Amino acid sequence: MATQAKIAIFGANGYIGRHLSRHFLGLGMSVDAFDVQPESKVASVRYETCDICDAAFWERFQPQGYTAVFFLAGLSGVERSFREAETFLKVNIGGFASLLRRMEGLGEAAPRIVFPSSRLVYDGGSTVGESSLRRSRSVYAASKVACEELLSAYHDRFGQPYVVLRICVPFGDISDSGYSYGTIGFFMSNVRDGKPITVYGDGSCRKTYTSIDDVCDIAARCIDASVPSGVYNVGGHEYTLKEVAEMICARTGATWVSVPFPESARRVEMGNIAMDSAKLDAAIGKTEYRRLSDSIDAI
Repeated sequence: MATQAKIAIFGANGYIGRHLSRHFLGLGMSVDAFDVQPESKVASVRYETCDICDAAFWERFQPQGYTAVFFLAGLSGVERSFREAETFLKVNIGGFASLLRRMEGLGEAAPRIVFPSSRLVYDGGSTVGESSLRRSRSVYAASKVACEELLSAYHDRFGQPYVVLRICVPFGDISDSGYSYGTIGFFMSNVRDGKPITVYGDGSCRKTYTSIDDVCDIAARCIDASVPSGVYNVGGHEYTLKEVAEMICARTGATWVSVPFPESARRVEMGNIAMDSAKLDAAIGKTEYRRLSDSIDAI
């Protein structure tokens, strides 16, 4: 891993973006951070406010000299993506396409693009590999699939190097901001508000949970040019929603309650999903993933 690497991060103020920024800085790398917000949430990065849908910005952006470009910018949220479908497509796909267009003339000398994708691109199943059936149950998921396909197209046509990391459920916080994300973020917000943790149904739905520390470490290892371009599942450890709620309750003294599955959520729920990360292990070496039960203080 090149400690002198120069990294560009789009969406640098988001959950994964701010953690990557701190991680790369800790490795001695140079980080240029880009986000739509007026100020950086991480010190020691060179920060620029930008709109990824602004053609003028992309005309100014100079990708030469970067080792890798991490593209985490865009809109998220399953239900929100239906309400704001046109905006999601414009920002998530259009903004990403603008980056790819900016890289065209560089070919194989272009910085590697690292793109975080999601479990939501899969149809579901007890165990999924990278070639498992995909199914978009939301506009948000469809935008992730579209970006993956754009990367494949630009790789085949222009030699653009890339890595897609499909992440199931990340957890943890290394930014001292009391901020977690997704399922666990929702649970912890209930705890902070003095409310019971609400679990849909019987809480038996099982998924792969990955520490944000491991996500950052894997992302850094994927910068290496020896890692073949392609799509990789990020692994971790499997837990049911009930198990996660019980771990948090044991640590915080909170309680959890079962609530009926909302119809809107039931329609987009993919059920149990375990991420097979054998392909990633072969590319970067085996990762000894941190367990949620051993990291409960860091969520």
